[in-house]
Amino acid sequence: MANTIEKLPVSTPVTTEDAQRIVDEIRADDELAWQVAAELDRDPRVLLARLFALSRAQQAGLSRMRLERTRSTFAPVARALREGDPLFVRVDQAAAVTTAVTGSFKITVDGSGVSVEASISC
Repeated sequence: MANTIEKLPVSTPVTTEDAQRIVDEIRADDELAWQVAAELDRDPRVLLARLFALSRAQQAGLSRMRLERTRSTFAPVARALREGDPLFVRVDQAAAVTTAVTGSFKITVDGSGVSVEASISC
């Protein structure tokens, strides 16, 4: 993926505000939205690691997530990007105090758009 998306926003910390800003930047460019959707179909873990400045522990938590699980979890996000639907992001900051290295995402689709709740803890 390193060379497939030229206009990808710069890597940023994992906060709700920064994640929402990135999603808004991606959605504002139809071509970029389709490219990001294709990357989500391929391997969301690689895309997330490129979009966010993850700590080593967060990278480890993300890499432990099964590929098929992350693909199916992010399928509604990819669809929303292709269709121009609203995307809302919330990052669970409290999870960072746990000692286990885990990653989880909750995707909700309703009449107002697609909501993504993320927790990549260490």
